[in-house]
Amino acid sequence: MTPVVTYLRTSSNQNVGVDKDSDTRQRLKIDDYVKSNGYSIHKEFYDSGVKGTLDILNRPRFMEMITYCDKKNIKTIVFENSTRLSRDLICQETGFQYLSGLGFTLISVESPDSFVDESPTSVLVRQILGCISQFDKSTIVEKLKSSRDRKKIINRDKGIIDRNGKGKSGGRLRISEKNPDVIDFVVKSRKKKLTYRRISELVESEMDVKISYVGVKNLLDEIEPLRKYERNRKRRKNGN
Repeated sequence: MTPVVTYLRTSSNQNVGVDKDSDTRQRLKIDDYVKSNGYSIHKEFYDSGVKGTLDILNRPRFMEMITYCDKKNIKTIVFENSTRLSRDLICQETGFQYLSGLGFTLISVESPDSFVDESPTSVLVRQILGCISQFDKSTIVEKLKSSRDRKKIINRDKGIIDRNGKGKSGGRLRISEKNPDVIDFVVKSRKKKLTYRRISELVESEMDVKISYVGVKNLLDEIEPLRKYERNRKRRKNGN
């Protein structure tokens, strides 16, 4: 069965709550479609109190969903109808273009072919979008930030973190990442009361790895946050 995630959205907080049926109605329609078409729901994401004109990049649960899909390698998003994606035609089309560029398939259960539709209106809108690339330039910073934020979360789960234990989104690999054995060597050398400069010399002569004495100090400073992160990661894993 094809894995999918589902997306729900309600515009007003007045329509959110145990006595309201907006999310229930959406969920029932989605569930019926999924069961009838051989899909398997992995997780549901619900933006409550989020207006349909708000750009998808500014919706907290929507961006959390994209991050989850990246981590789980899921490429299909199912929702009730196109208005749950956006009530603004331009936002809807730009959102469609952006997600398609990331390799996602969008399914509106009320009109499953709506996002592959080549009707004159859809073609016209997409042609117009191609002529106003300046619009895309104005949002590129926000898109890059969203991508970096997702990458940080994914890398954090993989153990690719910075000195503060937070996920890295880029940059060069640290000595400890390229040569993990250097960590134990530096720690043992420091316990022998050797200076940073002397440790730097030994690492180069015995391990053929170049690291400055400042690099040795930085490595020692980052070891505790790294170990703390690893302990917490194992604790979370065991707790699950």
